[in-house]
Amino acid sequence: MTRPRSFARRVAIAVGVAAGALCMTLLPFKTASARQAADNMPQTPRPPAPGASASVDSARAVKGATLQAVIYTYGPGPEVFERFGHIALALVDAQTGQDIAFNWGMFDFNQPNFLTRFLTGDTKYWMEGYRTADFNALYQGQDRTIRKQVLNLTPVQRGALYDFVAWFSREENKYYRYDYYNDNCSTRVRDALDWALGGALRPALDRVDGHHTWRDETARITADNLPVYVGIELALGRNADKHLTRWQLAFLPDYLADDLARTPVAGTSLVLQDSVLYRSQSLSVADRAPNRTMPALAIGVLLGVLAFVLARVAPVGLTALGMIWYSVGGVLGTALLLAGTVTKHIPYMGSNLNLTLVSPLLLFAAMFWLWRTRADARGRAGRALPVITAGIAVVGLVVMHIPGVAQGSMMLFMTMVPVHVVLAVVANRRASVSAAPRT
Repeated sequence: MTRPRSFARRVAIAVGVAAGALCMTLLPFKTASARQAADNMPQTPRPPAPGASASVDSARAVKGATLQAVIYTYGPGPEVFERFGHIALALVDAQTGQDIAFNWGMFDFNQPNFLTRFLTGDTKYWMEGYRTADFNALYQGQDRTIRKQVLNLTPVQRGALYDFVAWFSREENKYYRYDYYNDNCSTRVRDALDWALGGALRPALDRVDGHHTWRDETARITADNLPVYVGIELALGRNADKHLTRWQLAFLPDYLADDLARTPVAGTSLVLQDSVLYRSQSLSVADRAPNRTMPALAIGVLLGVLAFVLARVAPVGLTALGMIWYSVGGVLGTALLLAGTVTKHIPYMGSNLNLTLVSPLLLFAAMFWLWRTRADARGRAGRALPVITAGIAVVGLVVMHIPGVAQGSMMLFMTMVPVHVVLAVVANRRASVSAAPRT
């Protein structure tokens, strides 16, 4: 017969295991990858940039003399994937009357393996052109704000944009791997303008202005959809908390439109005319990300109190609560671990301290939770695993206060750490252990 481990000893073991578990969550991941560039490599060479060929620029000046370049920005829509807004680059030919809006936001739910591609970060998007009047009517019909900006470009630059969208419209060039933050419909327009301006736009926007992060901007936009908001808070790792430059903030169409309006390039304003064609009557997003830390703490305390009460008056209810808590946490943790290590979401979901709250280890805790009151080996495991998971969560909470390592998901820690700790305590109450013989 072996002497059972004391609660204090289990806590010491939990801290040791926690240190090892944190190794993966603290590994740095780059926010961009060479694989991203390789995925988006067109099949044919891009047209020569303005200034690269005098003869090409001469032809472009003739073509561009009758063109007008316009940016249309569309406000948020009702669906989750529409909340971030949209943008299109339109070219208007005064000679032919042709007015086409080119947008890089096309995708198809019915394309082969769409769900798998979406979950692994390998979604295929493409560029398509539409008659601008029809395109605007579609968004106005959805009650989405429409902003129009006529660009102040030279004939050569306008002709270059025409060559660029003509090249990108070709079947072999128009597809690309969509990236939520680094390569989307808005950054594609930004990059096209930067190319036409000879690379002058990026230096003008490559500065940090205020406190903007991928996490905060995403939280701000999804604040009114609590399940999506919480899911994104869980999914994003530490890289999502880095301060963004204005260039990086252009992943949101509204920010790009604002910066084009107020940022001169080579001493010249980029926008000749700026107007709102239609203003939404009902759709909007918050001005800043909400701070839900204290409400989250209140929820965590209430759940902890519930676990204490159930332990005293309804052990079956405590068993159900523990099974649900550890099973759901284990499934979420497994998905989060895979997303942050083997998918193309690594730049945003890797290096994630939330793995100290949810992890595959919780599946084992759920498995042995039913036997926690036994005095045999399975019972000891059922009591030790909650202590270990609670220890990992507490260490994660401590790390959250270390500058340079912390991430902006404190809301989740405020809710989950109290519950982890209470479940560890009630699982190890002496009165809960039966006198069943050890094996």
